[in-house]
Amino acid sequence: VARRGLSAETLASFEVGFAPDSWDATMNLLLERGFTRDDLVEAGMLVVKDTGSVYDRFRNRLMIPIRDGQGRVVGFGARGLAADAVPKYLNSPQGPIFDKSRLLFGLSHARRTIRESETAVIVEGYMDVMQAHQAGFTNVIAEMGTALTEAQLKLLSRYASRLILALDPDSAGQMATERGREVIERVSKAAAEQVSEEGVWEFDSAERDYRARLTTEFDAAGMLRYESRLGFDIRVITLPEGKDPDDLIRESPEDWAALVEGAMPIVEHVIRQTTEGKNLDDAKVKSQVAASIIPLIEDVADPVERSHYRQRLARLLRIPETTLFPKRQGAAGPAPARPARRPPPGPALPEAAHSPTRSREAFCLAALIQRPRLIYRVNRILAECLAPDEGSDGEAAQPEMPGLAWYLTVHDFAQPEHRQIFTAWLSALDQDAEDPLAWLRSGLDDPVTRTTIEEWERLPLDALLRKVTPPPADLSDEAIHDEVLRGLLELRSEQINSQIQELQFLMQETEDSGEMAAAQAYGATINRLLAARQRLWKAGKRYATPRGRAEARENDGRNRLHAKTA
Repeated sequence: VARRGLSAETLASFEVGFAPDSWDATMNLLLERGFTRDDLVEAGMLVVKDTGSVYDRFRNRLMIPIRDGQGRVVGFGARGLAADAVPKYLNSPQGPIFDKSRLLFGLSHARRTIRESETAVIVEGYMDVMQAHQAGFTNVIAEMGTALTEAQLKLLSRYASRLILALDPDSAGQMATERGREVIERVSKAAAEQVSEEGVWEFDSAERDYRARLTTEFDAAGMLRYESRLGFDIRVITLPEGKDPDDLIRESPEDWAALVEGAMPIVEHVIRQTTEGKNLDDAKVKSQVAASIIPLIEDVADPVERSHYRQRLARLLRIPETTLFPKRQGAAGPAPARPARRPPPGPALPEAAHSPTRSREAFCLAALIQRPRLIYRVNRILAECLAPDEGSDGEAAQPEMPGLAWYLTVHDFAQPEHRQIFTAWLSALDQDAEDPLAWLRSGLDDPVTRTTIEEWERLPLDALLRKVTPPPADLSDEAIHDEVLRGLLELRSEQINSQIQELQFLMQETEDSGEMAAAQAYGATINRLLAARQRLWKAGKRYATPRGRAEARENDGRNRLHAKTA
């Protein structure tokens, strides 16, 4: 007690006492005061052995009285004073007088402040509560070593509209301990049961029994639904690593006050904890984060809050809101037209299915392997579109944005497997020791990738293009040229679109933080990307035509002549 800095006034206010290190001292004192042995057993002060004899339950412990909602002492929380005391905290046993599911430690002291502020801060320890009240934070209470229950929530609903859960980093932050998860899950479970009792929802008995068994999983979505029904605003604060409220309040009361003032809503808390330490430049990480948080956001009842969190997640992941929430965007309009009847598709090819972008990449990459000269034609067109004019002030080196590169790069392919194949194919073309295709096969260690290339060699390009079994007549060389060029320009345009969206999010963030120079730099790069996208669109219109093909052949011939002359 002295080490924790609790004053005599605080100890007197909470009536903290001491149980001697004796097997019968407490029993003898209470018997002298007129209580019977049966009274003491029923109150949990004595333990009955198998032989019928009794002994004191609490020995060499700091005794902390626990009161009911009316301020009456109904049990004790006893802190062991010996270093090897087991357990460290010992409560009165569950019984008709002491029911932990209906009690909140410190509520009799905190009730008035909670009613005035309409806010209750819930901590885990008795010492936390006493330290908080001593420092003037008199709306702090503690759960009884178990998760919050329906009865406790009903009790709090008389006084508070906002509940703030102050848990340690493991339980509130990382949700790593069962206890922390139980505290929050029980809030939603108990609220659901209360809603059921009040007749707002019609839970049948099976569902009610199922919900009663949910005690270990963090159900933030359920908590959001139920808090809106009950009128509770449930928030979370995460304590500094290695600190509990007792330590923090004793060392820095102002830091505790700031934490409580800055308590985060459930969704914001989950967003921060889900993304903390994650590489949000990784597409798979973005997908995992989105899958985890989107259902939670969609369960927010208030439409303004829901819209706020949608925008928050979109900016955080640098992905358009319409991509993250495609089904909920825009006002309701006329029913969509019935899709036209399509002929049954032919058997799908191993590589061509599942994604239009993946299929287009596979077709273009297979064409570049079967017809290597297409690489040089596409590179020439990209250089015409994206390289700065000779007389301009443009940089001589390749630009830092992959979308502005003057030739094909691995970034033009989204699939990791396709990037690996393209890199290997460029290396194969850059060597003269053996046939490029043989070099490519021998240079790939992954048997799955080798099988993919063998499949591309076996199938006609028109089969890859149409994603069905080969049709009776193959596509002409000119048509293949058109499709490859169109496909690669579309892939580059998609890459530019993605980079524009990411830069727009970054520009908004820098504007919001007042970094105007950085925002202007992002804006300039976006303008360059927009201009490049327009030139690529014009190139597709120009070259993917008979006249464009003739011009391309003429330029190829002129380039070969220049090369021979050189």
